[in-house]
Amino acid sequence: MTNDHPSIRLIADDGDAELTHSLRALYAAPDSDGYWSALEQRIMDRIAGGETLDAWWSVPTQWTRLGLIAAGFALIVAGSMFLRSRAEQRQMAYDTLLGPAAGGPTLAIRDAQTERQATINYINGR
Repeated sequence: MTNDHPSIRLIADDGDAELTHSLRALYAAPDSDGYWSALEQRIMDRIAGGETLDAWWSVPTQWTRLGLIAAGFALIVAGSMFLRSRAEQRQMAYDTLLGPAAGGPTLAIRDAQTERQATINYINGR
């Protein structure tokens, strides 16, 4: 496979050619074979030595106690907020069912009872 594609250039100005050349020389890989064999030997020695290093995703052991305290605090706050919202829901349900009417007092107007109706209501306990 050949690389026939021209290099992508975002800026046509070569005003920083000297700086670019200096940085490329500074960050270029060493040419000597001794560097690469020494690097390979250091890597293999580290693997063979069995040194365990904390991985980047692991939590340092010093943070364990602090993390457990923070998790406990968060659990207490979340639990108290949950209980408070449940109490408010119960109070709203109670007020809805047993509270005062929303439209104010309601009066029922009945026709006047006859003496016979009043006697029947008295006997029936109404």
